[in-house]
This record gives sequence, C-alpha cells and structure tokens, in this order.
Amino acid sequence: MKYLPRSLVLLAAAATLAACSSTDRVLVKKADFEAAEQCLMAQAQYQPILEAQQQQLGESLKLLRDSFELHKEYTSLREFLTLAEERREQIECPQPAEPHYQQQLTDRQLDMQIVGEIENVLFTNEDIIMRARIDTGATTSSLDARDIQTFERNGDNWVRFTVRNPETGEDQQFERQRARGVRIIQASAEEAERRPVVEMRITLGRITQVAEFTLSDRSNLEFPVLIGRNILRDVMMVDVSKQNFAPLVPPETSDRNGRGSE
Repeated sequence: MKYLPRSLVLLAAAATLAACSSTDRVLVKKADFEAAEQCLMAQAQYQPILEAQQQQLGESLKLLRDSFELHKEYTSLREFLTLAEERREQIECPQPAEPHYQQQLTDRQLDMQIVGEIENVLFTNEDIIMRARIDTGATTSSLDARDIQTFERNGDNWVRFTVRNPETGEDQQFERQRARGVRIIQASAEEAERRPVVEMRITLGRITQVAEFTLSDRSNLEFPVLIGRNILRDVMMVDVSKQNFAPLVPPETSDRNGRGSE
C-alpha cells in the first residue's frame, strides 16, 4: 500500500478548512425552524398577560408597603396615647368649688315635696280623695263640678255645686264663697265661658294648703282634678316619670311649712 506524501495531505486539509471558513450560510433543519417560529409566536401572545401580572404584583407590593406604614403610624399613636394617659393620671386636677347658689338650691329642693305626674289629692274638709293630673303648664287648678249655681249671701257672691265622690259614687253638694271669675276661650266655642273660682283646702303628699280651683265640667276628661302652678309653686317639684309618688299624709301630721296649712 502506497501512502501519499505528507506534504500533499497537509495541503488538502488546509484547502478543506479554507472552504468551510469562507461560506456565510448555516445549514438548519426545517422542523427546527418552524418550532422556533411557533415559540416566538406563543411568547408574543403571553406577553400582555405577563405584563398584567407584573402590574398586579407591583400594586400588591404598594398596598403591602402602605399597610406597613399605617401599622407603624398606628403603633406610634397608640404608644403616644398610652403615655399621655399615664401622665394624665399622674397629674391631680383640683375639682372646681361648688357654687354657693347651687348649694342653696339643693338645700331648698330638699324641703320641697316631690310629686309624680299622677297623684291622689285629699279634699280635707270634705274628706274626699280624688285622682289628679299634675300639669305645670296650667296656671290655676281645676275641679270637676256639676250643677254649678251662683247666688248671693250677705252681700257676697257664693257658688253652689256638686262633686261626685269616687269611692261611693254619690254626688255631694258644696257651697263656697266665690273668690273670682275667669274667662275661658275654647276653640270649639264662639264666645268665652265664665267660670267661677273657689278656694278649697287640699292635701297633696305632706303639704296641706288652701288653694283656688276653677269649677268646670270635666266629665269628658280622664282625671276629675287638675293641679296647676298655683299649688305647685315654691313647695313642690314634679317628676313626670313617676306616678303615685307622694303618699297622702293627714293634715294633723303634715308639714307645718306647707303654704296655707291650717
């Protein structure tokens, strides 16, 4: 077997290498090229989704950062309030002195009779107990009276009237000197009504006094007696949240400071 000279082998190898290095084309299989093209298209389709996910991730990070900052502010505020509360407890604030007039008012109130919105009233001379509504808006008290007649006695004006005893259901007739008269204007009447006013001795709670009552027919009303300011003034306080709060005390043991007590 004959061998080529060493010089010829080296020359052929050099020529082959030169030919390979001089070409500018790269041989790629068609299947590989199509796979790469599909990969690029899929990447282009998922690019907006990836960008949206990235944006949501950024917003979540921002919310987390804001929440952390709020937590820091809340912790600082809570520590500040705790410190302020501790300092406030250490400082002894002097209580303001109670005004002198307020103390006088309290002492005065202690001597006054407290009554509820509804109370029993004793007409002491007649020994009749009747239900009464307490009305601070009424100037003069009122009594349910029937068959009202005015007459003259010894040159004075008198009034004869009938009062129904709630315990017995019987009508009792009374005569009282007329103290004065009042004009009452009602919305249902065209002309003013003249009503006589008489003095009656009553006991309400522990207070016994002589007070004026307007005589009128109260049969259409729930309570036969209305207690107004002329009885309440200076001696009684009204607690509208209570009823039957002032038990009747007989005149013999009632408060001697009661206005008009006998």
